[in-house]
Amino acid sequence: MAESIPPWLKHLWKEFTSPPAFLAKTKEAGTKAKTSTQSKHGKKRPAWAKPASPVVAVEPNSPWEDEDESGDRPPVHVRPKTHSHPSHSHADHQTTGKPKKSSGAVPAGPEAPAARPRPSALPTVKPSGSTALSALGVRDDLERWGFDSGVLSAYPYVFTRASRHGQAIRLESARTTVVVKRSSYGPLHLEAIHNVLEHVFRRGGPVPRWIPPRHAGSARSSNAPFVRGEDGLYYAMEWVDGRAVDLASVADMAKSCESLSRFHQLTRRWVVDENTGEERHNLPYAFDMVERLARRTEEMEKVLQRSESEREDREADLFYLEHAPTFIRQAHEALDRLLAPECGRRLEQERESPAVCHMDLTPNNLLRNGPVVYLIDFDYLAYAPRTLDLAHLLRRGLQKAGWAPELGLTGVLHYNTAVTLTRVEYQLLRAFLTFPHRFWRAARRWQQGDRSGDQSLREFRRCVREEPARKKFLEWFHRHALS
Repeated sequence: MAESIPPWLKHLWKEFTSPPAFLAKTKEAGTKAKTSTQSKHGKKRPAWAKPASPVVAVEPNSPWEDEDESGDRPPVHVRPKTHSHPSHSHADHQTTGKPKKSSGAVPAGPEAPAARPRPSALPTVKPSGSTALSALGVRDDLERWGFDSGVLSAYPYVFTRASRHGQAIRLESARTTVVVKRSSYGPLHLEAIHNVLEHVFRRGGPVPRWIPPRHAGSARSSNAPFVRGEDGLYYAMEWVDGRAVDLASVADMAKSCESLSRFHQLTRRWVVDENTGEERHNLPYAFDMVERLARRTEEMEKVLQRSESEREDREADLFYLEHAPTFIRQAHEALDRLLAPECGRRLEQERESPAVCHMDLTPNNLLRNGPVVYLIDFDYLAYAPRTLDLAHLLRRGLQKAGWAPELGLTGVLHYNTAVTLTRVEYQLLRAFLTFPHRFWRAARRWQQGDRSGDQSLREFRRCVREEPARKKFLEWFHRHALS
């Protein structure tokens, strides 16, 4: 009879009858036996529900300057807490750590729109033999891709299919589809991201639902919204079906700016706790735009000096010598606008009462689902002036659309639906759009030697070709927005 049982069923029975890892006793023989908490390479994996050694936060690069290259992210530092009077607070109630209902209903409120439909959870499906085998295959896939498969135990789903998307994994079950992402940030930063998104989601904001792990809100000692793996912290969010937006499209730009405006409006209310008046400080600040743009202007000037003295690649050097002064003048013009007294005062006001900015508004991080554009991928959230987010969103679309004025006008008008820009903010927006980000990026690549002279030359020529349209747009913007 035993011989008639298929091997897969024996394996399945063994998996179901094995005791949990935390109940297994360690053998006291000369060598310790390998338990189910060990990986197939023999390396002991810390259990997700137990205290683990702190994960060292490695600051990844943030593409907050261009859509096709990673740059440096704002430095993470904590501003000393200041006492804010509760009467000055416009924050909504701080969200709790309780799991959200699967219906995704948004509580009604004075600023909340009608609740949009959310995917509803299906009834729990008891895993069959084939489902259990699929789940085992998902764990094998995660191990093969270099992810810790043990974190899946923290979520109340039986995942039967997985696909990789960079540092994220798309996981499908009979009940729902989620995306699990590995983050290199520390616990405080990741918990702040969770709190921001919970605040926005509960008020109908354009963000996906955070999926709490099984221990959140339970009697366990940890209520963290993430899971500790052996290679970092993991968190899960609802998978949003949709397509990447086309920022050169007037319709997509309009919906993207509406969503960004709504996100900025809701996050500004999150910054100060309405109950205590305390400010939340676990996100980095990105108000060093003047220093950052000044360093980038110096980089372009150093490349110009090198081209004058060395001329390693004659054609590229001559082209840079001819056109770089024009772009360097634009960089200084942008800095002069940012250093104007009224702009300085506005930036200081926003530093005292900031919004949370996305800082990575690339087309792939904006998903169009029917009439709504969802913001996704929030690893680079930071306190920053909202015009910085808007400027990068507009610039990416304008570069693709040949700097068409109607695209910029559409973006600004639809951003004003939830948050109205002031005159000084239009000046800040003009300064950010004046700085030659694309030319600086090409010069930086060339200086670092990442590309050959021919590739750099093509990028320089692309910048020069689009310059007449870009200059015409900036003149139009100044005439209509600042006159």
